[in-house]
Order: sequence, then C-alpha cells, then structure tokens
Amino acid sequence: MVVVDFDLFMERYGYKILLGIFGMIILGMFAIIGIWAYVALKYLGLFFGGLVVALVAVRSLVNRRILDAQAKVFSKYFYDDRKRR
Repeated sequence: MVVVDFDLFMERYGYKILLGIFGMIILGMFAIIGIWAYVALKYLGLFFGGLVVALVAVRSLVNRRILDAQAKVFSKYFYDDRKRR
C-alpha cells in the first residue's frame, strides 16, 4: 500500500484540480448563457429573439453601472473617514 503525503499531493496536483473546478464553473456559466440565447433565438425567431438577447445585454450593462454608482454612494454614506480621537 502506497501512502502519499498530503502536502506533496497538493503541491503536485492541488492547484491543477482547483483550476479545473473553477474552469468548469466558469464554462458552466457561459454554457447557461449560451443555451438561454439559443433558446430565445430558436423559439422567438431571429428578429424577436435577437431583440430580447440585445435588451438583456444592454440591461445587464446598465444595471452594472447603476449598482456601481449605488456602491459608491453607500460607501460615502456608511464609511466615516474622519480620524478618531
């Protein structure tokens, strides 16, 4: 029976395993988005499906900017940068 040192195993294979897991998660996210766009284009037709996909893309970009602006405002409101005595 071969006993493998855990630290040696993690040094040789651990980062590759973690990279593979995170890569599969990222690919899964893109796959879900791709499948959703395919279904929208297939069932709604090229024009309306493309319109829905474009509207969702624009909305996500606008929503990101809105959330960034809210984060800046809330950070100024909740973060007190005055020096304590």
